[in-house]
Amino acid sequence: MEQIQLDVLVEFMHPSFLELLKEEEKHVPIVLQDGLRDVSKTDVQEIVEAVIMERGKDFVCH
Repeated sequence: MEQIQLDVLVEFMHPSFLELLKEEEKHVPIVLQDGLRDVSKTDVQEIVEAVIMERGKDFVCH
């Protein structure tokens, strides 16, 4: 297992996704079971989506 900050993972695998993340989302720790070697761009997309959804669930629109 390997722990890495989301911004490091995104910068390495899919840098264009960085602009989608808020500053606090970029620093979310991500645990990778097999390290970076088995992470695909699709995996990164799913991780980014999950972090955005998780961080945004407390946001209330008026």
